[in-house]
Amino acid sequence: MSDLKGLSMIIPCFNEAESINKTIEELDISLKISGMKYEIIIVDDGSTDGSSERIEELKVKDLILVKNKINLGYGASIKAGIRQSRFEWIGICDADGTYPVERMKDMIPFFKDHDMVIGIRTGDVKAVPFLRRPAKWFLNKFSSYLAMRKIRDVNSGFRFFKKEVILKFWNIFPDGFSFTTTSTMLFTMENLKVKNVSIDYFKRKGKSKIRPIKDTYNFFLLIMRITMLFNPLRIFMPVFFFTLLLSFGSLARDIYIRNLTDTTVLLFVFSLIIFLIGLLADLINRRQS
Repeated sequence: MSDLKGLSMIIPCFNEAESINKTIEELDISLKISGMKYEIIIVDDGSTDGSSERIEELKVKDLILVKNKINLGYGASIKAGIRQSRFEWIGICDADGTYPVERMKDMIPFFKDHDMVIGIRTGDVKAVPFLRRPAKWFLNKFSSYLAMRKIRDVNSGFRFFKKEVILKFWNIFPDGFSFTTTSTMLFTMENLKVKNVSIDYFKRKGKSKIRPIKDTYNFFLLIMRITMLFNPLRIFMPVFFFTLLLSFGSLARDIYIRNLTDTTVLLFVFSLIIFLIGLLADLINRRQS
């Protein structure tokens, strides 16, 4: 049953034979030290490098292996793990050795008074690939603006959250890498209690599955969609004020040349339409709340 007190730790795995066993063993040691009831759920997302065979070699108590016949995606794997879970708290961690799982001892005490605890990658070791840093910085800033809260690490893959909250918004969560981004934005915009704990982030073992351009674009669209769902005016109002300002600028030019142009009229009408659509979206959002 999902209301049992304890922790279901989920590790999505796709071609991580090089590091998965070490990650599981370190995780098992940390969970034993915590004193919590727990289970470790590994979701092999269609690996072709023998990851499942490596996992089956382990002698770890309360280890559950779920196998996807084909590669369904990071988010789909986490959701598959959640379906298998039986405890009230869910934890997720990557299988590539990038996260310091021993830091769980510093995060678990916050479960009592929070709905989500995130390991944010701001420690002394920050092995984020150089080419991904600008996108990571932009996503954190953009998500902070839309959520009206400071978000320091929108897509950290090492976090813990209450299962009941995830189930409440189950249909919102995507099957791709955006699962972590979605949960951060959702918990923040719903004013749930989120605790950030600074952690190190190490160089991964094996090849990264992230597609920098495509995944960053998808993260951006996802943040926009979540904001439209919870606070649409945060998107529409800046566009409204910008187009309204342009229309006033065009009007000032028309007054100077003493001729009202179509451009001024169209800009004003467009700004008015944006404003009304924003109000309508906000009204729908409030009626559904």
